[in-house]
Amino acid sequence: MKKIQFSVCVLFALSSASVLAQDNTFRAGMINLGLHSQSPDLTSNGPAFLTPQPAGVTVGNATTILFGFTRKLTDHFDLDIVMGLPPKHDVYGRGTLAAYGITAKVKQRAPTAFINYNFGDVTNKFRPFVGLGVNYTQFFDATSTPLGDIATGGPTKIQLKESYGFAAQIGASYKFTDRWSIVGSVATAEVKSDMTATTGSIERKTTINFRPVVLTLGIGYSF
Repeated sequence: MKKIQFSVCVLFALSSASVLAQDNTFRAGMINLGLHSQSPDLTSNGPAFLTPQPAGVTVGNATTILFGFTRKLTDHFDLDIVMGLPPKHDVYGRGTLAAYGITAKVKQRAPTAFINYNFGDVTNKFRPFVGLGVNYTQFFDATSTPLGDIATGGPTKIQLKESYGFAAQIGASYKFTDRWSIVGSVATAEVKSDMTATTGSIERKTTINFRPVVLTLGIGYSF
């Protein structure tokens, strides 16, 4: 946790301290979140017959609206903040729960800050870049579906803990004019969350490793 907090401080210190940070770019577009989630089988404080093994969950993909802000630090480095409208993910049963299909739904917000290095000359129209940064993911509005309640034996409350982790991206920008550009990227981040599903006095738990691959494409306006 301390290394994440230190990294965030470095990112924003670079932004505020640089006298060269004169250029700003806002962009909007689309985000596709491809999840390759993994999690161990659910554990339970109840009798084994209530959660016959193997039993687990996987999390589905989502698409949402992109919002981004880039602040130039030098001719090669910039601060890039990426976020989007909170998407909703379907949660599917795995193993003995697979027959129930979508067992839950959850929303998330995941602002991510990068320090990018831009290749080539600042006057080039086309500039590839790579970036390293930090991600914060918060999960909310997690609800069990009717089929999920049947699978767990009754109305179920679902909680997922927030996640902090390092992130990386690779992408490119192309300037149509001095102000307008198109920007695309592929990113990933460390996103893990402890999930607890509570049905009456029965708690079922697992840890989900989301392993996201995030594709973004947006139109930018610089000023």
